[in-house]
Amino acid sequence: MSDETPVEQWNTSAEGWAHWAARATDYLVPATERMLDLANVKPGCRVLDVGCGSGEQTIIAARRVGDTGHVLAIDVAASMITATEKAVRKAGMRNVSTRVCPADALVDDGERFDAAISRLVLMLIPDPVAAARAVQTVLRTGGLFAAIVTGDPTKTTYNAIALDILARHGGKTDWEDRPGSIRSLVDPTRLEAVMANAGFTKVAVSSISTIQRLKSAAAATTMIREGFAFYKAMIAHLPQQRQDVAWNELEQALKRFEDADGFAGPGEVNLVVGRKP
Repeated sequence: MSDETPVEQWNTSAEGWAHWAARATDYLVPATERMLDLANVKPGCRVLDVGCGSGEQTIIAARRVGDTGHVLAIDVAASMITATEKAVRKAGMRNVSTRVCPADALVDDGERFDAAISRLVLMLIPDPVAAARAVQTVLRTGGLFAAIVTGDPTKTTYNAIALDILARHGGKTDWEDRPGSIRSLVDPTRLEAVMANAGFTKVAVSSISTIQRLKSAAAATTMIREGFAFYKAMIAHLPQQRQDVAWNELEQALKRFEDADGFAGPGEVNLVVGRKP
């Protein structure tokens, strides 16, 4: 990986992530709604959004809880918090607050939430058990924590191709075994164990298929290049010319997912939920 820390990677990718998230995350709406269902997010709830990114799921949750509820959005990267605040203002939401805070830095200060959610973040945390345990400390008894993580890479072929190409160019042969790898929780058994080891009960794991549509393979490559911090880090240490070679190869490889309507990238995500006893 690059010499940047995960926080630095996300801070430098925040603008690109927010740009593309506003245009290319509709494919995640069904999974997001399912996550909110699993967490029993409803009007009047107090919800913690762990790793808010640029705030798309934050806003969906805020609309669900309504004026009598509240969402606290946290993220490790200050630039992501800035992006969320901008999105929240644009959406006209007044029931959202934000805080720069790593998940594992949450402490019991008496504040309690009815539910916690996390979209495509838990697998990127080096110690997901510690993060989930910290989330549990701020939930009320019986509160639910639901999260979306990356799913089976054989069913998310365009992402798998992108990672394999970039890892090969970057010489990152052991990246899948590192803590915080984007594929670290694709195994449902391991995902369930993370929640159970964090003290959650009634843990359940499920999956949902996705399909990401964009204008073209070129657009998909640009999205990854501008906004996907983990992917970018694979080759960030290389000279620009060698990076360009990798990106060009990726664009050509992704053309296999183009059809009459543009780019159609198949995928799958895992969902997990657990209850605070």
